[in-house]
Order: sequence, then C-alpha cells, then structure tokens
Amino acid sequence: MTRRIIIWGLGKVGRALYEGLKHTSVGVNVVVGREASNQRTTESLLSGVVAWWSSEEVLVAPHNFFSPGDLVFVSVVDREIANIFQRCDVEGVTLVHSSGATRMVELKNAQSGVFYPLQSFIGQGEEDWHRIPVFIEGSSEVVESILTEIAKEMGVMSIEKLNSQQRAYLHLAGVFANNYTMAMAGIAKDLLDSQGLNPDWVLPILTKTAENFGQGTPWALMTGPASRADLTTIEHHRSMLENQPDMLSAYNAMAQYIINRPKDSSKNTPS
Repeated sequence: MTRRIIIWGLGKVGRALYEGLKHTSVGVNVVVGREASNQRTTESLLSGVVAWWSSEEVLVAPHNFFSPGDLVFVSVVDREIANIFQRCDVEGVTLVHSSGATRMVELKNAQSGVFYPLQSFIGQGEEDWHRIPVFIEGSSEVVESILTEIAKEMGVMSIEKLNSQQRAYLHLAGVFANNYTMAMAGIAKDLLDSQGLNPDWVLPILTKTAENFGQGTPWALMTGPASRADLTTIEHHRSMLENQPDMLSAYNAMAQYIINRPKDSSKNTPS
C-alpha cells in the first residue's frame, strides 16, 4: 500500500472519494485545494481532520510536498488534469484521475492511473460505494494492483480494467444513460410548469422507468407513440410544441431516432 493517499480538489467527485476512503484502513492524509470560497468552507469543515495544502504552492514546488509512495487522486475539471500531472511528475509518486473522458496521462517519472467511478455524484451526503462500479487503468501492473486494493477497501460494487478508449465509450454511454435521461425529466418538468400543472405527477412513471432497467433490453421494454410509429399522435405532440422550438427539436430528434432504429439492431451489436 502507498505511504499516503492525497486528494487534490474537493468537488463532488473529490468529496465522494474522501467520504469513501476516510472510514477504511487506507485513510486520507492530505487534501490539496484551490484558493476559492467554496474550498475555504470545505477546509474549515475538515480542519483538524486532514492536512490542507494550497494547490498553487504545490504546483510551484511539488518536490517539497510529495514523497515516494504517495498516491494523489487529482479530482479536478478535465481541462486541468494534464497540466497538474505534468507539473507534478515526481519520481515515486502515483498520480490518478477519475475522469471518464480523459485519457490516462503518460508521464516520464511518476506513475499514472485512472480510478473512474461510473456514478453521478450530487454532493449531498455520503455516497453508497457498494452500489458504484469502478473502472481502473494503470501505467503498470503495480498501479492497477494498488487501485484494485483501494477499491476493495471502499467496498465498491465491482472493479473492471478498461483502457482509455473503452472508458471513453463507457463515459459517452453514461452521458446518455444519466445526463440526457435527467434532461428529459427536466423537459417534462418545464412542460408541466408552463401549463400550471404539478411536475410531481410524472414522478411515479420516472420511478417505474428506473425500476424497469435491468428487466430486459431498453428497446424491448420501450412503450409510447414513437415505439409504435404512431405518426398521428406524434404529429399532435409536435403541434403542441410549436411555441417551444427547443423542446420540439428535442422531441423530433428522439422520435426520429426511435422510429428509424432497426428493430433487430440489438442483435447485431459488436461483442
């Protein structure tokens, strides 16, 4: 096991990692944060629990902060990952990011890895890591072994090894499954709000939709006018959305995709 576990950035993912690690034998020793009001709030909450470093100071002289054996979870926005990894390329240190869309960063001195939890973290309370699958990648078998051990300590639902290209497709699938599903629920709410109707009325069907996942292929379980190519109902819906061009565009895109999708294409997906 590593000498220290360090978390760089306490956004939603970083905080979830902290909460998942703090009760394990691994523990979290140091937190690196940016000088921002929300990070100061977090710093005050963790005062006396972990050491707190300023990211600006670390970037100037990483050798003064990191020691061989340290594992650093770099939990920042994707555009900052490569810069932090390259500036903190210290021999003996392992730098790990948790992004689905960013490739594993190749380094000259430090080890590199990815610890990608496929979950949507909303930052409200502790996450149940027993329900979260984790996908790992490492620059060496040693790194992958360390990340596997950490994931097991956290009690994750499952651990899989994926390369960067595979993980990118998984992330894209996650965007469709989570982000765009949530966007559809948001459109439903906006539509009902616009008519003075109670948006909570669609909660039961949203709950049932989630419950149906895993009961069969989504395409086989799908209902509604597009799945039946019911053009009469679809045209009626379109007329109702004439004054909502953005909603109409989203409706048309989804309806046409469903109608045009070959009915047997699920049997022809690559293995």
